[in-house]
Amino acid sequence: MRINLVLRGLVYSIILIGSIKLKGQIGPALPPKYVDGILAVVGEKVILNSDFETEKVQLSRGQSLKDTNEAYCELLENLIVRKLMLSQAELDSLPINDDRVEAEIDNRIRNFQRQAGSIADLEKYLGKTIQEFKSEIRPKMREQLLSQEMQSKITSGVRISPKEVQQFYDEIPNDSIPIVPTEVEVAQLLIELPISEIATDFTIGQLQDLRKRILKGESFEKLARAYSMDPGSKINGGLLPEFGRGEMVSQFERMAFKLKEDSLSDVFKTDYGYHILKLLKRKGERVLAAHILIRPENTSDDFLKASNRADSIWTKLESKSIDWCGAVKSMSSEKLGNRGYCGFLTDESTGMQKTLFEALSTDIKVVVEKLKPGEYSKPAIIQTPDGRSMFRIIYLKTFIAPHQANLIQDYSRIQIEAEARKKQQVIDKWVEKYRSKSFIKLYTRNFNCERLKKWENE
Repeated sequence: MRINLVLRGLVYSIILIGSIKLKGQIGPALPPKYVDGILAVVGEKVILNSDFETEKVQLSRGQSLKDTNEAYCELLENLIVRKLMLSQAELDSLPINDDRVEAEIDNRIRNFQRQAGSIADLEKYLGKTIQEFKSEIRPKMREQLLSQEMQSKITSGVRISPKEVQQFYDEIPNDSIPIVPTEVEVAQLLIELPISEIATDFTIGQLQDLRKRILKGESFEKLARAYSMDPGSKINGGLLPEFGRGEMVSQFERMAFKLKEDSLSDVFKTDYGYHILKLLKRKGERVLAAHILIRPENTSDDFLKASNRADSIWTKLESKSIDWCGAVKSMSSEKLGNRGYCGFLTDESTGMQKTLFEALSTDIKVVVEKLKPGEYSKPAIIQTPDGRSMFRIIYLKTFIAPHQANLIQDYSRIQIEAEARKKQQVIDKWVEKYRSKSFIKLYTRNFNCERLKKWENE
């Protein structure tokens, strides 16, 4: 049995891309061994060289395989399986509506924008406008979502029992059981600074004045660049990526869908501060809008009040007069405090409370290194991603030193991998069944690729 060790050798990971197992990463150094044109035909679907290049970039992690020919073969096999699933998804009429496609595209654009710094920087990097980019990737996004739906349908009935988890673990050769890096259970309690009535009134008045200036003819874009406190949209004159229902906080969404095109909202409040919103365009259940955000500024008295409150909470935690979870649920920030999970940080890849120490942000790692299990850090002021100040207390529940993976300490992680393998086996059976029923033609004769010979079925 071949086992892939990823995530710093943590546990056994089966990476499903296009519903097939990848044995490695494809890096940018992989040399092309084909000419421009069609690589393969699967039913009515065509795999182009550009599809391969796109996939290669997406999988790139700055590494390349020694056996580049094997890497090429495996990547092309992934694409064939994806097209096979796409064809079946269309035959089964799996539901993928336009709103879901647009939401996924917008979500990716927001992520890209955060990395690029602004929409203008992103468009410069892309070499095209956001709307041109969306038009270009929309068909591929629909195909990707359909393939994912097909994969979910195929594996929907897969369940894993404790006995199967045990069998999965027992099959791992002793010399292949990985070392689990340092893990921790860490939580945070965030204390928001109060906002004085004077600061609130001043902010509302400031936005009302800006609204009057806009209605008299001043440029919304220029005023947004000058006054808005939203770093993501400020540089773009307040312009936000296109969005639909459920993608913004409720107050913002209600206002956006209430306005008519080219109209300006009154001043309104969200968890982020106070806004005025201009609706630029509405197409069905999606809108394009711009806004100006201003947050009331905290006074020195606000800082003092929050500091005293944070110190009081810390003292009660230390004296055990309150428990951690109760304190978080009643006193931590409602928006950022992760109250439902008692403030605990979770592992993004598994959703579990136990997370890798190295995956923590640097500012949290620095604090955790000084704590012993069961201890709380003294309150310290931090800056949130949206630019606000808060006081934070960190709680270290457990600190687990590096160890060989085992079913007692690492059952949940091993269970995830055992279930992934079982799903892969179901997918493999499905692929074998539908492969023989589909027209498949390859146009890649200039390299040795034994694994692809079984696919040709014209």
